[in-house]
Amino acid sequence: MNTEAGNTSTDCLIVDADAVSRRLAGLLLARLGYPSPVLAGTVQEVPARLQGLILAGTDDRAEGIAALHSRIDPARRTQTRLVAVLASASEEARQACLRAGADAVLPKPLALPELAALLPPAAGTGDFNAEAWAELREMFGTDGAAQLAGAVVDDLPLQQQRMADAIRDQDLIALKRIAHALRGVSLQLGAEALAELCTQTEAAAAAGQASAAIELGTRLIGRHAALAERLRHETARR
Repeated sequence: MNTEAGNTSTDCLIVDADAVSRRLAGLLLARLGYPSPVLAGTVQEVPARLQGLILAGTDDRAEGIAALHSRIDPARRTQTRLVAVLASASEEARQACLRAGADAVLPKPLALPELAALLPPAAGTGDFNAEAWAELREMFGTDGAAQLAGAVVDDLPLQQQRMADAIRDQDLIALKRIAHALRGVSLQLGAEALAELCTQTEAAAAAGQASAAIELGTRLIGRHAALAERLRHETARR
C-alpha cells in the first residue's frame, strides 16, 4: 500500500488519524476488490485534486469532510464518492457530515457487509451485459424491459437487507436461498459472472463453509447493488 498521498489525484483514498482504522479500512476494501489505497493521517497529506473513492474517518466534526469535498476534481465529481466514517452514531454528526459534502456516512468500526452494500465493486467487475439488455428490449419492448429492470431495482433494498442479515447471523440456509434466487435474476439479465458468483456462494453455504460463504456473499452484495444501479441508469435513458 502507498503511505503518502503526494500531490496527484487518486482512485482510492483513506484518511484517518488512527493508523489501526486506516489499516482495517484498507483490508476491507481489498476484500471488495479495490486496489491498494493511498493512506493519509490528515487532510493536509492528501492530493490537491481528488477523484474515485474516499473514506474519511472523523471525530464527529465535519470540517475535515468539507475540506476533502473542496478538493474533489470538479470534472470527476460524478465518479467520486466521499464516505464519512464516524466514531459516533449520533444523528447530529451524521447530518453535519452530509451537509459538509459527504455522499454517505458509516459508523466505526467499519463492517464488511455494510461497506459492501454501500459501495460499487471495483473497476473491472461490472456485470451489466449491454448485448443481453438490447435483446431484452427487442424481445419485450422498451417498456417491458424497463419493468423487468424496475423489479430488480425495487427489490434491491429488501434483498440487500436479507443478505446483510444472513451474513451477520452466519445463517447459511438463508444465504444459500438468497444466492439461488439472485442467480436466476442474473442469468435472465445476462450477468453470467454475477450468476457464477451466486453459484459459488450457494455451494459454499450448502457445504457449510461459513467463512467462504460469508466472504462470497459480501462480494455479492456490492456487485448486485452495482448492477441494479446500472439498470436504473439504463431505464432512465429511454
